[in-house]
Amino acid sequence: MNTKKKILSISMIASLAAVAVIGSSLAYFTDEDEKTNTITIGNVDIVLTEPNWDAEGKEEAEEMYPGEAVAKDPTVTNNGANPAFVRVSVEWPKDVDLSYRTDYVDEKLGDDWAYNETDGYFYYTKVLEAGATTDALFDQIVLSTDTTNGDATTGYDIVVTAEAIQAQGAAAQWSRVETMDVAEIADWFENQTQIPYGE
Repeated sequence: MNTKKKILSISMIASLAAVAVIGSSLAYFTDEDEKTNTITIGNVDIVLTEPNWDAEGKEEAEEMYPGEAVAKDPTVTNNGANPAFVRVSVEWPKDVDLSYRTDYVDEKLGDDWAYNETDGYFYYTKVLEAGATTDALFDQIVLSTDTTNGDATTGYDIVVTAEAIQAQGAAAQWSRVETMDVAEIADWFENQTQIPYGE
């Protein structure tokens, strides 16, 4: 074998050896990655309290006289993890003429509350953030001056019911959710339909 062929053969063997070494090394340059994403499900959890009713109003309401006002202050706290819209219904006794007042003003509601004549609910007009509490819906109930004698034993129930629904998802943008009016909040409660983007 001549010298040129020897050199060429040795060069080819060396090149093949190099490729074999690189090939076997490349087999170790692999990668794998895995991620576990944990999600939690939010919740809406409200508590209805009437602190002044419990402290004094309940006792004052026994044997009420015409024109008397007693403390009654329905207040809602969001104990859940998610911001919510809140509404309250008040079922007044049919045989007794009662009204509400706030700050000694008849038919006045607390801050950020509005009455919706369409469905008969009182709506909190702001998003109630997690951990937040509404202003009282009203702070007193008043027995009409036109009330006639009772028997001092018959009880008349005032049923207050609070409801909440998540605020997230009520509109395409959060800034839009924060500016929803009472009619839109009522619609979200009833239909849970999304308000179109940009409206």
